[in-house]
Amino acid sequence: MERKSWTVEVHANQHDVTLDWTYWSGRREVAVDRRAVSKSTVPMRWRSKQAFEIGGHPAVVLTKPARRFSSKFVISLEVDGKVVQPDPGKSKWEA
Repeated sequence: MERKSWTVEVHANQHDVTLDWTYWSGRREVAVDRRAVSKSTVPMRWRSKQAFEIGGHPAVVLTKPARRFSSKFVISLEVDGKVVQPDPGKSKWEA
């Protein structure tokens, strides 16, 4: 299982967002402050979009291949349509 994490500030409150992802089984779980907000399971799904809210603001975690036929992926978090930089550390899946 891979984990990607971000720290987001909304209304002067910090929130921890994590994506736990198992590529082969397709299990994806997004949590905000350790509470699951989005779960899905679709084996070997190349692209995913999981929408949820953080403090009343729209957020989405996106997963997509870095390039065609690539084993690397781009995993991003957007809040209010703006990309949030991930916490330090790089997933083996990420380009």
